[in-house]
Amino acid sequence: MTLDVESRQTDAGVTVLVPSGRLDVVGAPALKEAVSEAMKENGQPKLVIDMEGVTFVDSSGLGSVVSALKQVRTSKGDLRLAAPNQQVRVVLELTTLDRVFPYFATVEEALTDF
Repeated sequence: MTLDVESRQTDAGVTVLVPSGRLDVVGAPALKEAVSEAMKENGQPKLVIDMEGVTFVDSSGLGSVVSALKQVRTSKGDLRLAAPNQQVRVVLELTTLDRVFPYFATVEEALTDF
């Protein structure tokens, strides 16, 4: 199963990426491409990745999220994760990436954190 990524812009200028499917070695490039596109559109990007539709994440998927964070912060922007399911939260906690990525129960909560 591939990863599909939809993108939308809020009135406040925050890009919300909505991946759905498996964020693994096959799906990670789709997220990287979506982040690159968002970076082209916004000089100091604020991104929220809505993880609700992500059914699985592995080390390649985590790598794409870490890469996204580095890209965004290099451009003086920031990134939030929203609505990760239990499996994604466990992976974030086991890898201690929960300390690096602020994550929120909903997209709305993530948006208000900017």
